[in-house]
Amino acid sequence: MNIQIFIPTFNRAEKLKKAILSVLGQTWHSLGVVVLDNHSTDNTEQVVASLMAIDKRISYVRRESNIGMIPNFNSIAEHVSGDYFAVLADDDEYEPCFVETAMDLFAEYKDIGFVACNALTKVNGVFVKSQLDYWHEGYYRANTAVIKCLLGHYPLITNCLFRADLRHDFFFQPELGNTGDGFLLTCLFAKFNAYVTKRVTGHWNNDGENASSLQRFDPILVVNTAISEYSLYSEAARRGEFSPYWLPLVMLKRNLTIMLASDKVGFDYVCIHSQVRTALGRTSLSFLRVLDAIKVVRIFLWTLKIIRQRYTRYISWREKRRARSR
Repeated sequence: MNIQIFIPTFNRAEKLKKAILSVLGQTWHSLGVVVLDNHSTDNTEQVVASLMAIDKRISYVRRESNIGMIPNFNSIAEHVSGDYFAVLADDDEYEPCFVETAMDLFAEYKDIGFVACNALTKVNGVFVKSQLDYWHEGYYRANTAVIKCLLGHYPLITNCLFRADLRHDFFFQPELGNTGDGFLLTCLFAKFNAYVTKRVTGHWNNDGENASSLQRFDPILVVNTAISEYSLYSEAARRGEFSPYWLPLVMLKRNLTIMLASDKVGFDYVCIHSQVRTALGRTSLSFLRVLDAIKVVRIFLWTLKIIRQRYTRYISWREKRRARSR
């Protein structure tokens, strides 16, 4: 089976080298690495060239100019020529077992569109958590895992292996910026059967230098993103690619985001500087204003924190019980 691992990159030569070597070190050898260089101005080209001289499985695409991070990621679809593909951030790394773990599951479950593996979050060299802490390992039919994704617990997209047929759905919405992977994975879980394994096959570095960490919390940007996200899910529902059943939950997320931002900078400030007034009707705005005045969002966040803590304990207990019964 021909597998392609795409690594979009910009000015991270040394981290890129580690990412490439983690792919070349896979126990599954029938694969290729495709570096998508967004016109780096450091020594990225030289680093890749030195690795290409050693291993012919590496190919290199250099942009004539910087086209932006999202377009660079979205170009992956046009380069897919293998049977399976994955995307790896240039500052993250795989464990040697990533591809083999996913391919074993593809062999066992013929109808799945992708495999989501476990990747730990590393902060300053210390592993702190996993995005799959809220998941049970197993097979998920299309549309059965959407609620987990909508609650923000989607797997890391860099540790997912996709069938080539999914390349047409592999698109990061520009208006969602760095949160586009959540929307993408939610839509994929809505349309395709998948398998989620809790075997650790990699990690991502939240060391303050990745795109998400460098972007400071901007209440207006967060609100506008939530509004765009609801609009995109509504469009997907109209196309039959997303169940309308989930839209009330997406609306709740949007409204909670508005109240969270309002709690930090004021409701009037949010209304003046964001897209809230054009996206919501007068009645909805009045209702949210009342909820903001009584600080409902603080009660909700406290309750949600308690529920997450207890659910995480339950998942851990269940996984240990399953392990003992094997």
